[in-house]
Amino acid sequence: MRRARHNVFFLLFFFHGVVISNRNSCSAQPYLDQFWYNAISVTRADGFKDYAPQDWHQIPCPNVEDCLAYTDKWEMGRNWSLEETDICQHCPAEAEAEVCGLHHQSPIDLKREYGFEPGTHPNANECIDLHWMKYEDSTCTLDQLENAEAFTIERHALRISQPIEVYDNITQDTDGLPDGVRLMCRVSGIGSRFGRIDYSKGFSDWWYLSHMDIHVPSEHTQEGRRYDAEIQLAHFYSVSAWNEMGTVSVFMQAYDDAPVYSYLETAICQWRRYESQVRAECGLDPISQPYPGCTTVRRDRERRRHRQRNLRRDQMTDEEKQRERKRKRFQNAAQVILHNERHKHDRDHTDIKILLDKADAEPAEDKDWDAWIEHQSKQMNEEYRLYHSLKQRDFGGNHTDDLHQKFRQLQEWNNVTWFNYWPMLGARTEYYFRYEGTQTIPPCHGKRIPSSRRNTNHWRVMKDPIRIHPRQLEELKRLLADRIAPRGSLVNECGNDTAAKVKRDPTDPQTILAVDTARPLMYTSKHHFKTFCECKDWQSKWAEDREWCSIQNINDRFYEQPYNFETNGF
Repeated sequence: MRRARHNVFFLLFFFHGVVISNRNSCSAQPYLDQFWYNAISVTRADGFKDYAPQDWHQIPCPNVEDCLAYTDKWEMGRNWSLEETDICQHCPAEAEAEVCGLHHQSPIDLKREYGFEPGTHPNANECIDLHWMKYEDSTCTLDQLENAEAFTIERHALRISQPIEVYDNITQDTDGLPDGVRLMCRVSGIGSRFGRIDYSKGFSDWWYLSHMDIHVPSEHTQEGRRYDAEIQLAHFYSVSAWNEMGTVSVFMQAYDDAPVYSYLETAICQWRRYESQVRAECGLDPISQPYPGCTTVRRDRERRRHRQRNLRRDQMTDEEKQRERKRKRFQNAAQVILHNERHKHDRDHTDIKILLDKADAEPAEDKDWDAWIEHQSKQMNEEYRLYHSLKQRDFGGNHTDDLHQKFRQLQEWNNVTWFNYWPMLGARTEYYFRYEGTQTIPPCHGKRIPSSRRNTNHWRVMKDPIRIHPRQLEELKRLLADRIAPRGSLVNECGNDTAAKVKRDPTDPQTILAVDTARPLMYTSKHHFKTFCECKDWQSKWAEDREWCSIQNINDRFYEQPYNFETNGF
């Protein structure tokens, strides 16, 4: 039985987020060095640098509270110096020698050979997990996420946060900071509940969903195959002792015969909405590239709302702006955890509590999961048949914007019931790789501590990709490549500002040929503790998994028909 706690002090891990100002700092200005994914580090016109992946460990940071690149200061919160070269170790997979020694940096190439029976392959490693990762939804509806501005375009990824808010029953305020936060999404008669997932073996408590990031292309690879995108669902643990984190990853791959994936389509429209809002607040022209089915938000009413909000911001006093920054300081639970860890030794610091509501403490949902997953599978199969029927009957076998729009309308996606663990449905599998590693953005939290899982990021990477349509992939790339820094940004305010490595058509700069927000692969060591959990470990509730498991020859199952859908190898 899983359990949860109320008013828990979580001291866990970091995630990319907002700049946290140090009220005790004497620094005259912030350090505006940043990280990006281009091959070389470059000094900008303002004198600061954008650091390439192999140089992330070199980012100078004399005062960690004022460093833009290392807003994720988990390692520094433990009094580790940025002068150490093992914080964000660069251990490239193609290195001729093991330049880092033993490490567990991420991402890595994942191998099916881990899943062989011990003794039958030199790299086999037994999966100790005994059951699937059960996932239960949060109370956040799509409308609530939209109103909370939970869909954002970060420099390194497309993000969906589980939004949090300051709760107002503060009895004492000694440091000028909010003393408690809770999930913003509340339901009458229920309260609020973070999304939660149940890791098997070694974790007796729930992991709670903080946010998800989408990288293009994938950061991990499988048998050398890099996928078109990777969704990373970031979780914090309900036991705070070891500063652990948990990330569940799901690949995405574009296929010409794949229908438009409904949940991703909804997210794309929300990111376009965010993009439109940023452009409006910056006084820029609307998005020039249309996307079928997403209604524009740049109406007169929206324009007036943006003008009024900008006017209010311009008229604020410095004190009012400071209060506003404090109110918006925390985007998700992970950032609260980071703040508590960073300031735990400050003289006047009081931990900011993450309030777990009654619903978080309730036992696992009592429902027929087999029937529920069977329904999800049938629904996706119906969508596939409908899409191909329309495509052949009305559009001559071609995908067009008109087909895209008609398919959306017939599926009534504008009225979709949002599910915060939607990537777990799209993959249609329960089986995964598991290993111990780090985060993949600076400062790459997860420094290896021998004989301990302290500070570890526990990765679970699903074996099958979500099949998406190429038009959706094109839009994910454009959103990252065309990112505009919002008003108030310390670098490139209201200008193009992305960490992505972008390649454009020299004859038509609006045409994006490639986008890359993936940290290079790291070589693997025994301290990654890699394994592959599959059919022999438990029976899946997905019919697609069970059919795949019926392939008796393990080499055929692992390499010739590696997915739950028809392919010729990887």
